Amino acid sequence: MKNFILKQGRILTAINLVLLLSSCQNSHFKSASKPSSDSDDQSTTIISSYSGGQVTLKDVNFEIEKLVAKNEKLKGLTFDKLNQEQKETLIKEVIIKEIAFKEAKKRKLDRDKDYQEALRNFELELLRQKLIFEIAKEASDEINVKKNYDELVAKLKDKKDIRISYIAVKNLKEAEAIYQILVKYPNSFALQAKRKSLDLEIAKKGGDLGFVMEDSLPSEIVKQIKTINKGQLSKPLQLSNGKWAIIKFVDERPAEILPYEKVKDVLTQNIAKKAIEDFVSQSLKKAKMSILIKE
Repeated sequence: MKNFILKQGRILTAINLVLLLSSCQNSHFKSASKPSSDSDDQSTTIISSYSGGQVTLKDVNFEIEKLVAKNEKLKGLTFDKLNQEQKETLIKEVIIKEIAFKEAKKRKLDRDKDYQEALRNFELELLRQKLIFEIAKEASDEINVKKNYDELVAKLKDKKDIRISYIAVKNLKEAEAIYQILVKYPNSFALQAKRKSLDLEIAKKGGDLGFVMEDSLPSEIVKQIKTINKGQLSKPLQLSNGKWAIIKFVDERPAEILPYEKVKDVLTQNIAKKAIEDFVSQSLKKAKMSILIKE
């Protein structure tokens, strides 16, 4: 079976091009021609011709984009920034690729089963990516983002931000022992958290979680906080993850609502992410998938 993943048989011009571009990273690229205006149509700007066709600015820029994707040091590189030798090498790469494509078609290599399978897999992946991009783009439309923001503002109107500190341990016995110490020495909460809490990142801060919106806290913690006053400790309670915790109710305030412009980017990302997740879950549900292999 033929192997369509090129390894050592790379076209020489491609190797030369990479070497040429890499060698000039510590110096300025020289321009051998005037920069193209922004209004130029790349697909109609012909920069070379040969017996089999023509090479456009769009063709060479496509090759440059592939090189930039593989090497971040080339970011910002354009055809106009190449020197004459680099430009010629890039044009040769485009031409030899077109010639190879036509020769392969002439030999009917595109009808081979392994080629068709590879083409099918490529098409599946490419269209999947384009679909995901389109779903995210539609979901993150400015009007939709603003609508979501307004809904969140309305939802947060009567909500609170709650500040707590907590110590999380493995079992009830440990929690009760720490609780008795805290009852006797209430000012030792931060010290006990640093020494014994399982949530290491929060333990470094003396157990202080800071202000968080009440809806983001586990329901069992919110319920417990409502039974105590600021500065007081809760009795040991078991969390949904199986850990036991002692909660200190530090403070509360009306939920902070940031201006739209400050949360726009994060909100846009979250909306796009949710749209993609919804598409995946709904698609799998509709697919009525059944697993035929078992251990």
